[in-house]
Amino acid sequence: MSSSTELSKRSIGVILEQELTAYEEMSFKYSELCQKMQMKITGFLLQDIYVTPDSCFQKAQTLVRKAKALRVCSIDGLKDCIQCLSEAIIILKDISGDMCTNKNPIDHQLSVAYCLRALCTQESEPSSKKIFEDLKAALDLWLNMSLLDCFEEGECSALSDNMMILLYNIIDLIQLKGLMELSGGAYQLVTRIFKSRNVPIEKWLTLLWESRRLSHALCVSPVNEAFILNSSLQFSELSSIDFWIHHLQGNRSSLVGFQQNFSFLFASSHMNSCSQGSSFQTDITVDDVQKAALEMISNVPVSSHCAFLAGCLYYDLCPRLIANGQLIEALSFAKQAHRLHAELFQRKFTRNVQQQNEKHNVMIDFSKSLGDEVEKFGVNISVAREVLLFDSISWDLKDSYLSPWKIVQRYLESTLQLGTIHEMIGDGGEAETYLQWGKAMSCSLQLPLFMVAFSSLLGKLYVKKKLWDLAEKELQSAEQILKDCSTTFCCSKCNLILEVTLYQYLGDLCSTRFISEVTAKNWYTSGLDKLNISEWKNPLTCPEQGNDETAQDVKCGAGKTCTCSYFTINEAGENVTKSMKACLETKTGTKQNRKTKIAAKVLRKDPNLGVEDKPRVTRSRYRSSQNQHISISSKSEVDESVEGTNKSDPCGMLSQKESILDKKCCTVASRFALPCAFSKIRCWHCLPSEAMNSGLLNDFINLKWEFVRRQLSMKLLTRVVKCFAYPGQVDEIRKFLLSSISILVSRNPFCSPFSSISLDCFNHLVAKEIPGDVFALERAEIIHDICLYSLKCYHSKVTRNIFCNLTPVKFEDLASWLMIAFVLSCEVPVIFQKVSKLLAVMYVVSASSEQFSLSSLSKVLGENCWASYFHEASTGTHLTYRFLSHLSGRCKGSYLTGSSCTGEGTLSSLRPVPDTSVDLVEYVKKFLAGLPSTTIISISLLGHDYTSLLQELLLYPTCVQAWMLVSRLSFGSEPVVMLLPLDSILQASDEEDLSTLGLGTLLECEKPSEGWHCPWGFTVVDDVAPAFKTILEENYLSTTSPFEDTQHNRMLWWKRRKNLDHSLDKLLRNLEDSWFGSWKCLLLGKWLNCKNFDSVLKNLVNDLRKKCKLDINEDLLGVILGGSKYVRDGETSVSQLCLKKDCYIAKVGHCDEAMSGILSNAANGFGLSSEVASQLLNEALDMLEVDDSVRREPIILVLDYEVQMLPWENLPILRNQEVYRMPSVSSISAFLDKGINHQDRVGKELVPFPSIDPLDAFYLLNPDGDLSDTQIAFENWFRDKNLEGKAGSKPTVGELASALKSHDLFIYFGHGSGSQYIPRHEIQKLENCAATLLMGCSSGSLTLNGSYAPQGVPLSYLLAGSPAIVANLWEVTDKDIDRFGRAMLDAWLKERSDLPTECLQCKLLSEEFEAMNLKGGNKGKAKRKVPRKKLQELVESDSHNNSNCCHRPKIGAFMGQARSVCTLPFLTGAAPVCYGVPTGIWRKKNV
Repeated sequence: MSSSTELSKRSIGVILEQELTAYEEMSFKYSELCQKMQMKITGFLLQDIYVTPDSCFQKAQTLVRKAKALRVCSIDGLKDCIQCLSEAIIILKDISGDMCTNKNPIDHQLSVAYCLRALCTQESEPSSKKIFEDLKAALDLWLNMSLLDCFEEGECSALSDNMMILLYNIIDLIQLKGLMELSGGAYQLVTRIFKSRNVPIEKWLTLLWESRRLSHALCVSPVNEAFILNSSLQFSELSSIDFWIHHLQGNRSSLVGFQQNFSFLFASSHMNSCSQGSSFQTDITVDDVQKAALEMISNVPVSSHCAFLAGCLYYDLCPRLIANGQLIEALSFAKQAHRLHAELFQRKFTRNVQQQNEKHNVMIDFSKSLGDEVEKFGVNISVAREVLLFDSISWDLKDSYLSPWKIVQRYLESTLQLGTIHEMIGDGGEAETYLQWGKAMSCSLQLPLFMVAFSSLLGKLYVKKKLWDLAEKELQSAEQILKDCSTTFCCSKCNLILEVTLYQYLGDLCSTRFISEVTAKNWYTSGLDKLNISEWKNPLTCPEQGNDETAQDVKCGAGKTCTCSYFTINEAGENVTKSMKACLETKTGTKQNRKTKIAAKVLRKDPNLGVEDKPRVTRSRYRSSQNQHISISSKSEVDESVEGTNKSDPCGMLSQKESILDKKCCTVASRFALPCAFSKIRCWHCLPSEAMNSGLLNDFINLKWEFVRRQLSMKLLTRVVKCFAYPGQVDEIRKFLLSSISILVSRNPFCSPFSSISLDCFNHLVAKEIPGDVFALERAEIIHDICLYSLKCYHSKVTRNIFCNLTPVKFEDLASWLMIAFVLSCEVPVIFQKVSKLLAVMYVVSASSEQFSLSSLSKVLGENCWASYFHEASTGTHLTYRFLSHLSGRCKGSYLTGSSCTGEGTLSSLRPVPDTSVDLVEYVKKFLAGLPSTTIISISLLGHDYTSLLQELLLYPTCVQAWMLVSRLSFGSEPVVMLLPLDSILQASDEEDLSTLGLGTLLECEKPSEGWHCPWGFTVVDDVAPAFKTILEENYLSTTSPFEDTQHNRMLWWKRRKNLDHSLDKLLRNLEDSWFGSWKCLLLGKWLNCKNFDSVLKNLVNDLRKKCKLDINEDLLGVILGGSKYVRDGETSVSQLCLKKDCYIAKVGHCDEAMSGILSNAANGFGLSSEVASQLLNEALDMLEVDDSVRREPIILVLDYEVQMLPWENLPILRNQEVYRMPSVSSISAFLDKGINHQDRVGKELVPFPSIDPLDAFYLLNPDGDLSDTQIAFENWFRDKNLEGKAGSKPTVGELASALKSHDLFIYFGHGSGSQYIPRHEIQKLENCAATLLMGCSSGSLTLNGSYAPQGVPLSYLLAGSPAIVANLWEVTDKDIDRFGRAMLDAWLKERSDLPTECLQCKLLSEEFEAMNLKGGNKGKAKRKVPRKKLQELVESDSHNNSNCCHRPKIGAFMGQARSVCTLPFLTGAAPVCYGVPTGIWRKKNV
């Protein structure tokens, strides 16, 4: 060809398009060069080649390719990209409109352009309506094409292969945004393509399931109704559950994942009979799911596909665990799911931020708003290239594909799930962080479904935090979105669930904000109305009525019958009751000696039963035991007679003729062998077996919907009950309680609720532990509410209870029912705490009168043991599970990585509840036997709800402001539990109002820029001691208000401060006298070195038993005798001794004389012997050789959240006592267990508590540089002691983390707690941590967030393993707190220097242990045992110079003397407290 030959424009266009295609294919490797060349080529084509009318189609194609190049270049090119696509769409529409035939290629390209523009618009303007319009237009065009699979090769060959990449993105975007009108068309298009390409159904069904494309975001149903409807037209077999199981069998993870979505609903069914003939596996266990997930991620590196599948398995497992009440395990798996999905999110999306938040596995700059941060997220360039250049990719239709939109969906779902579980376990701070982040992302992407979900849950969280304005804002936002959305963004049932959930939270807001109980009730009942509309009815739960057939008993598959007839006893009643009794006699008559345990008699134990008699089962294995087919008959007992006659007709259908039933299996039937009569009103447990028998996928889906509907219904009914004030509306309360029971157990909850229920029925169907129970938490709440209602009406003759014929309910029955609720709710703090507290109160009350006797439940363990156990369980509940989730999270992570984790014993110590109520007795024994070797005092205040309850139970006429529940636990001693009435209000100073004390001209000074923020908001303490809050507020104002520095102002300032100091001193004295009275001696630790104490106590016990005929509790007598210095009232002490069972409702302070009637066990008929006993006690007190050198063992305070702000350590009786604080008894045991697991010094096993060397310290001094006096006072002193540290400069987080791990002591003098230099979440990551001395303002203050767990730096240090944290409860002045800090350090160093090289007592004990072969296990000749007498003599001779170990003062022992050096010994000196456990002082060899 000659050089002068001119090529046609068409030929040039073909060549350039080929070159353009080559650059598109190479752009994955050489993106920058290829993008530049693509822009040049497309520009040339558009300007010079495709300029004629007959080249419009080629021009449109080139515009599309230019648009792709612009977006692939960077996200900044989105605007131009959309413009190019819009131009292309206009051209293609014109061409299509002008053509009459062969429009398919044009329409296909137009559909592609629409889809690409929709995807790009989602990135640039996610709120635009064009997204919906473009996607609808594209789907309509494709679906209207006559033959999708008959295009000529080259024209549209991508339609069935790499075209699927684009279609997957479209489907995922539709599901993410909830464009429900388009989902049916999208499914129809995809299935037609698969069918046309002859892809085996098992393959494409697996592909769609694995990628979770069968339902929209957050949908309850794993398979969308639209998919079933559209697919069943071509594949009718899809309606069968067996069909799905058969075609998913080739992929283990898919099969396990599919079945676990439904299998947990079958947990309470009799699987052996129900599952016969079906391929569906009902016993998918947690281990099965975990094994399948681990198989997916065991290979390194983990592919995106495998990580996605494993994350989905973990995510889908959590609802099952939550339903069973296993929140800690659910949290662990939710974290794993979130981690996997977050890693995928990072791969698909870019972020340009500064700081990584590892907690959420995303990059966040917390210095800026979350809204700004989410704007920095965009689809990764490589991912965008893969989507836009789909037609340049070699693709197999059978390959799996994850679009960025599916990843976003799963990431947001995991974020919501994790926030939800954190909220449920009481960790409001963590929950808020996740929910705020999820909401910010949802708003940025304009995802209305997620926006409603996140805003609603945030509203709930703020309601519980008592942040009313924020709660109202979030809930109104969610409400507005639901109203404004022009299109449905989820399926109709999910929409109803969103609305009902929102109504529930709006009702909570009205109720807790005291707006109106009526308004709250209206919200709740509106929610209930929406849950009872006809849309929820389906053939499974509401079978068609009116069949003209007779009713008859129905045998279950196992040959047993169903207890559902409890609900069907007609008015005649007697015949049915007799037949039931006859049936029972027939079933049980031959097994009179069968070992049985019913719920109401769950604690009737054999005294000889030992712990070792039963194998131990973990909670997860017990709760998942549905796969083990465990028969409950070994755990349950059926009464041999049916008590009472139920004359109710709960569903109003007994007059109708009922249909003859096929044989069906019922859970209850297999367990209790009772007759089942009527199908329409059979129980909930019948539904799974009926779904299994039908074999229809829709029935399985309906079963899951019904489960969710019932959950919500019971939650709303529980809230409605709380709206009714006591005692005026007991009939209304009774009605709603019965409605709750009906929904819990009835087959068809749309029928009328029960008018009453028999005790027998209640015991067998409600107050019952059922393995795998999906309504465990709802059951627990119903039981609690019924018991509380029954207690409030306990003395009423008319409104006594909800049971048939007003059957009397024994106090013992209520306690046994509550124990069931106690076990069921053990991992949900909100429910567990109120159940535990109510049980503790009941056991204390039971000891006061035979009328409330719990004799059968107290045969093995006394009321004091039960009361103390339940009190301890109720105290620190949220924090106990925060510790447990923290430690179990480490274990779960280490399980996956193969590293070591916290010992199982540590985790067991934290669990306050056994797996089942039948083990409670043995568990309480273990609990008491495992107490640490020091005294623990637990204190709670019971507010208005309990004052009214106790007033009703005890018939106590005088108004009590609150009650104080106090437990004293000590290893080897009987627990002591007291209920003390607080009948007076501790006011401010009597002299003058605290708000004007000594202010003078300071009143005119400038106020601080920010007012005082009360850390605890409002609690019952503010009702009974309002002066305390006033004192702290005035203290804050006096330390922060600026004033002119003159001599007069200084004098006034000091006067003000000293008056506040005096007022706090007086308040604490009044508190001790009026709240504790003569019982204050119980706050003291035992004497350690009183020489004749044991002999005096022994003689006194003998004299009281012989001369006064008193059955004395020796432990209690020892406590009273030990407090002889403070209590010299012999008659009071004798009265205390005469009270039995070690549970007391005491008369103290200024209590009304009527209270003496409650002390019914106190020395009635004691006569003249009381004078003898008083004389003996006074003589014993005089014989004790007590002086200032006598030391006491330390005590640990376990304070309820509502009282932890008070400086209990500064009560006069405790001011010189060694006192520590811990969140719960369980956390003490777990902490000490952890310490034992990490012992690294010879002989340390003899020491029950940790030790530190105060010279192995790191200091952080004045890091902000504005406390020059403090720096001058300490810097040189620290250097003289050769301590490591920093002064006058800010450290990095890494420096402080390293220092905390590598030193024994961390010393901080600066502002606040130091969390501005090392955040709390960084502290909590540490495996071990130094003891700390935090001398900043409010460094030890805990913030109480409504009903959530308190938060504060001391808790973070405890979580990290710090043995002791000395910190301040409120604001302090620098010079005074410097004095305290210096005194503490001096005392610690002096104690260190006084240490001998070896502890004589421990050396002798060590020799004795070696002699008994207990230490080293030596098999040689045993050493001669050291005589006990010699050991005792050496101990006594060394009492003033013992070395380290448990015999010497610990770091908290010096707090009292350090307080006394403060100029203001209370306003400053009372602020420091010590969190942790008794921590000794020792001397390292190399320091």
